[in-house]
Amino acid sequence: MKKTTSLKLSKQLAKYGALTVAIAGVADANGQITYTDITPDFSGGVGGEYFLDIDNNGTDDFRIFHNNASSASSAAILISPLTASNDVLGSSGATYAYPFVLNSGDVISSGGSAWNNNGFSAGFQSLNYGNSCSIGNWCGVTDGFIGLRFNISGSTHYGWARLDVPTDNSMAWTIKDMAYNEVAGQSIMAGQETLSLDTSTLNNIRIVALNKSIGLYNIVDATAYTLYSMTGKKVLEGTTSNSSYVIEANALASGVYIVELIDVNSKAVLRKKIVL
Repeated sequence: MKKTTSLKLSKQLAKYGALTVAIAGVADANGQITYTDITPDFSGGVGGEYFLDIDNNGTDDFRIFHNNASSASSAAILISPLTASNDVLGSSGATYAYPFVLNSGDVISSGGSAWNNNGFSAGFQSLNYGNSCSIGNWCGVTDGFIGLRFNISGSTHYGWARLDVPTDNSMAWTIKDMAYNEVAGQSIMAGQETLSLDTSTLNNIRIVALNKSIGLYNIVDATAYTLYSMTGKKVLEGTTSNSSYVIEANALASGVYIVELIDVNSKAVLRKKIVL
């Protein structure tokens, strides 16, 4: 249950806030997102391919390509993970998998229940199959995001790539940019490029945790909040309705959590660790 804080609780939260934040080891997460702008945008026509090296370490993680089938009805724009530990967020089928089209702001994390590699490099994950969009979710999509999960030195990281995919897959498809979270196991939002808060109204928000209540202060605009466990599991979410707001977390076990705030207008992101 979420409610506006009472004056008494507000004073308690303010009193103990400095100590709580110190215990939590709070740090803003600046620099945790690695963003790559593919300049100029890569346009792949029939038979074209592009290799995504998400973390720019010289090892390709995914391949996006047009299979250049002789029959237009069986031509497809596909994505393949290049190792068994890499996956794409989407639905699965007997032979193909069908990546979801994510919208800007959608969270890409371990909470996704539809990660699959469909045989990774030898399998097929179809964005758009057939010249009339007979199969696949990417039919005439502009600025759609694909959710990616991949391995760096034995650890799982989450990222995204932005694509345009035409209705008729005999036409050019485009890859524009990509990003990933440098911190293993931590989520990223589709379209998220940075965690920098220098120009964000979120920079002035105070976050104070006390007795299973999380107080948010100095909120200027409507702000979406999500509470994650340290394993990346989403445990609470909602949107603030006042300049001072309290998230009640009585049902949660004691421990360390991450509060993620997203400014509804600017899409700026703030993450803080707290102790409940």
